[in-house]
Amino acid sequence: MKEIVEERGEDVAQTVKSAQSYEFLKGIPKRMKDALKAAGAESQDASLNATTSTLNSQSDNDVYASLPLDSWAEDLTEMAEYYPCQKELFLNVHPHKLPAVWFASAALFGTLMTRSWYRFWYEPELIRRLNYCIFIIGDPGAGKNIVEKFYKKIADPMIQSDQCLIDAVNRYKEDRTERSTSTKAQKGKALKRPVVGIRVHPARTATGEFIRHMNAAVETIEGQPLHLHMFSFDAELDNVTKQNKAGEWKDREIMELKAFHNEQEGQMYANQESYTGMFNVYWNFIYTGTPYALHRKVNQRNFGTGMSTPLAVIPLPDKGMAKRHQETDPDANETLRTWAYRLDKVEGELPVEPLNDETYEWQSSHLEIAEFNGDKADRTLLKRIPYYGIGIALPFILMRHWQEWQEHRTLTMDDRDRRLCRLAMEIQYRCQQFFFGEMAFNYFEDQNKEFVQRRRTTRYDECFRKLPEEFRTQQFVDVFGTSQPTAWKAISRFVSEGIVEKVKYGVYRKLVQELP
Repeated sequence: MKEIVEERGEDVAQTVKSAQSYEFLKGIPKRMKDALKAAGAESQDASLNATTSTLNSQSDNDVYASLPLDSWAEDLTEMAEYYPCQKELFLNVHPHKLPAVWFASAALFGTLMTRSWYRFWYEPELIRRLNYCIFIIGDPGAGKNIVEKFYKKIADPMIQSDQCLIDAVNRYKEDRTERSTSTKAQKGKALKRPVVGIRVHPARTATGEFIRHMNAAVETIEGQPLHLHMFSFDAELDNVTKQNKAGEWKDREIMELKAFHNEQEGQMYANQESYTGMFNVYWNFIYTGTPYALHRKVNQRNFGTGMSTPLAVIPLPDKGMAKRHQETDPDANETLRTWAYRLDKVEGELPVEPLNDETYEWQSSHLEIAEFNGDKADRTLLKRIPYYGIGIALPFILMRHWQEWQEHRTLTMDDRDRRLCRLAMEIQYRCQQFFFGEMAFNYFEDQNKEFVQRRRTTRYDECFRKLPEEFRTQQFVDVFGTSQPTAWKAISRFVSEGIVEKVKYGVYRKLVQELP
């Protein structure tokens, strides 16, 4: 560079700026090739070309290359040094898969914290619960079973608690069967259906059973009844979609939509065994599946239902090679189990004011950009992201400040906690744009076309337009072809509505050129 500057008086800043606009790894510039050749590095040149070709091929085939997966992995790896359980969760996981593991595990830990609540900056008088709708999407063979592995470990408190309730229901069903076949059993006491709040529900669950269990899963926390969250996990999103098409759990998308804000639902059927009345939906779910399964669940045709905005759809790229000798941590399972049972006992209101500040600032700045761009699609995708900023970060923040919470019921958060919240929002926002950005844009484009109103010009409008700026009553009669009494009545209405004004007796002036 010094030689070039001295020889040509080169503008170095401009040269660097021009170089930055080039597309990297597309090939080696001619001057660089000449320099390599002069230095006797022709074989190295060929090697670089081969590497360039390989990298380009990989980039073209990887649909997730547009996401900053390396940056997210770096941030999460750094955070793992400060937050409990993250090292255990990220062990032997490819860096690009860390966001998926983080979101899924946070939803599991947050569901265990169902006996707690917080107050959001928007409508702070309302009690907010930790609600999660998580889809982990990856190609076949991408390793989605990792989510199921952590589900079995972290959700153990719920699974174990449900087991005795499931046994009670099965005994009731067996007794009913015996009553129908045994004369001796029919003489016994009347059977009473057990009232059980089973929380973990598979895809193959009857709607009636789900509603009955959800309304039974109530505990008294700080003197107030509090509904516990139902929870569903399925390793195949297609199985969830298929069960929705027919069978006992038909049309459950309605409850999926209402679960994110615990909105009200209800039913009143003639069926004697069905639940009658209104209720709120408390239900968290995590599903894994392929991009095609996601498309069957959320696509351009049903985008307007609002299903996409409550979802956190996190990619699980098919990355990394299987290792023969993986790193092991003999205490990892016990660590996850210990924290799961600790969080399962968390009760009461969680102080989240620093996270409220962070989410408000983040959303406000992004909404200002969307407003400036006139981008309705971006506004739509931004609306619910702050809830995930709090919901994903809060379980790990609580673990980090566990001792303080146990002693004082406070959480003194620092900049690192705010960064964790901000990272959750950034991941959710970019993933929302990646999976649903085009759908949102097309939705509003189609909506604008659908609701464009064509202005119709009536004969009455045409006659008003023909009137001169100042006109007499007789001119109104001649143009409109009406009688004198009708003209007086119409002109009086125009005056009262501010369409014309009276200049003098029998003379009027138009105040507008077109009738409103």
